[in-house]
Amino acid sequence: MRLLALGLLVWVFACSGPPAPDAALCQDVISRMCLARTCVGVNEQLALGSMDCQSTLQERTGCGAEDFAFSAPSRERVLRCRLPLVRQSTDPGKAPACEDVDEVLEDCPDLIGFLGGR
Repeated sequence: MRLLALGLLVWVFACSGPPAPDAALCQDVISRMCLARTCVGVNEQLALGSMDCQSTLQERTGCGAEDFAFSAPSRERVLRCRLPLVRQSTDPGKAPACEDVDEVLEDCPDLIGFLGGR
């Protein structure tokens, strides 16, 4: 029983800490969207063509810079729009499900515009 309580306590504290910087959050969203390039509409809506996804989107958004800060869309909006992208897994190397990406493409035009350079 003590081991279970100790494990639960460690888990709770492992999930807490300071929020990720805006640059890290932006880079995470970019990484997840780039993993989803095989989903219908991603390349077109992000205007990627055959360009390197990661570097193109980081250059467009400016979130490759350490001091990057969200303005429009806001950090809170990006966090809400990111939720479907982490629904299947929080593993940054695992692509989100296409139906979750579709939700972002449909419900978050401001984020897609930001990533697409519009």
